[in-house]
Amino acid sequence: MSTELPDVVLKEGADWTNITFKGKGFAWVNHAENRAMIKAHHEERDALLATSPEVYEAGWATNSTAWVRVRLDLADPDEVLELLEEAWRM
Repeated sequence: MSTELPDVVLKEGADWTNITFKGKGFAWVNHAENRAMIKAHHEERDALLATSPEVYEAGWATNSTAWVRVRLDLADPDEVLELLEEAWRM
């Protein structure tokens, strides 16, 4: 999905993929757990947690960004792509 975005670089590890744009990470996938961690705005993460807590979990947060953990086996692929596109723009 993320390779559809311009200038995205995928760095593969043993059980993970780090997804970057212009040297900055905006998502990664833990293949063993079938989960992703995606950068988001605080409001977006809060809305996802409120509407689908079985799919989304809180990751860490800073003053400017919040990260959301996504259970890929339960997530809507179109919604994940939308999250990736928004994170890529951040």
